[in-house]
Amino acid sequence: MKPIIGITSNIDSTVHTLQNTYIQAVTAAGGVPLLIPTGVENDAQQITTLVDGLIVSGGGDLNPQLFNEEPLPQLGNVTPERDGIELELVRHMLTLDKPILGICRGHQVLNVAFGGTLYQDINSQSTNPLLQHDQKAKREHQSHAVHIEKGTLLASITASEKIMVNSFHHQALKDVPSPLIVSGKASDGIIESVESPEHHFVVGVQWHPEALMEKDDQVSMRLFSAYMKACLERMGAVEYH
Repeated sequence: MKPIIGITSNIDSTVHTLQNTYIQAVTAAGGVPLLIPTGVENDAQQITTLVDGLIVSGGGDLNPQLFNEEPLPQLGNVTPERDGIELELVRHMLTLDKPILGICRGHQVLNVAFGGTLYQDINSQSTNPLLQHDQKAKREHQSHAVHIEKGTLLASITASEKIMVNSFHHQALKDVPSPLIVSGKASDGIIESVESPEHHFVVGVQWHPEALMEKDDQVSMRLFSAYMKACLERMGAVEYH
C-alpha cells in the first residue's frame, strides 16, 4: 500500500490553499496526499495516527510570541490558527517517530516545535551582507547555493557538498536546539536545512524542492524519494491502519 502523506495547508480568509506542486511531488514519489486544514487542532493526535508521513508546507510568517518575542515592524502576515495545528501535528508525529518533511515555513515550524527561535526579518536583523532570499524569478529557478554538511542525512541524499536551490523567505532559523543539527547553509550563513539524528526521518529545508521537481531537478527527486522510503519503512514497523 502507498503511504498516506498529510500536507498542511494555508488559510486565506475563508479559503484553504496549497500549491499544486506539493500534490504532484507526493504522487510522483509514490505517496497519497491528504490535505490537512486549519481549525482541527484538537484532532491533531488522531490525524497523526491516520497518516504515514507529514509535510509541513510553506506560507506566511510565524507568530514571534511562539519563541518569546514581540513583533518587529518588518514582520509579515501571521496566522495563529495555522501555527497551532502545525505545531501540534509536529509534536505528535515526533512522539510516534513518523517521518516529517518541513518546507520553507515548515522548516521554521520544525525548529520552533523543538524550542528554537527565528529571525523575524533577516534583512533588518542580520549583521552580515545577505544574498537575495526572496527571489524575483520563477519558483522553479535555482537562485543560490546551499553548502551541505558532510556526514549528514542530507549529504547522503543529495550526494553533493553544494546544491542550487530556490528561495522565498525573509524569516530564518536563529537558535537551533538539540536534537536538531544544521545540515546546510547558504554562503551568507543563513541556515537552509536541519535534521534530527534521533528520529527516523525529520528534515527541514528552507527552499521549495516540490517546485524544483517541475524542472526534473534530481536532488529534489532524491529528497522526496528518501522521504517516501522512510514512510514505507515506518509503515512496516507499525501495524498498518
